[in-house]
Amino acid sequence: MIQSNISEDLKMPCETCQKPDENVIWLNFGIKIISIPSAQLCPQEQDLYRFFFESGLVWRVDHKDAYGQFWLCVQHDEQRYELLTPLPGTYRKVPCDPAYPVPKF
Repeated sequence: MIQSNISEDLKMPCETCQKPDENVIWLNFGIKIISIPSAQLCPQEQDLYRFFFESGLVWRVDHKDAYGQFWLCVQHDEQRYELLTPLPGTYRKVPCDPAYPVPKF
């Protein structure tokens, strides 16, 4: 008999077993930055766009704001992180499974 050492707290929640919460949405996609905008951006935003773009990775959405925009986050350490709201046309949604919970503000 195989026993699991995973506590109930560490299991990934799922959309069907969680209570409905109006402050959480479930997303089944990640975001991949596909271009760096040509619009005037401050140097910090340009660097952050470049980081996401050059990584070639698909990123989980950190949260969705009251205006319906998605935010990406890079956590550098416990005290420092950076957030980016990708501009339309600079990203594409990439399907992922399973869906994951995202705070909605």
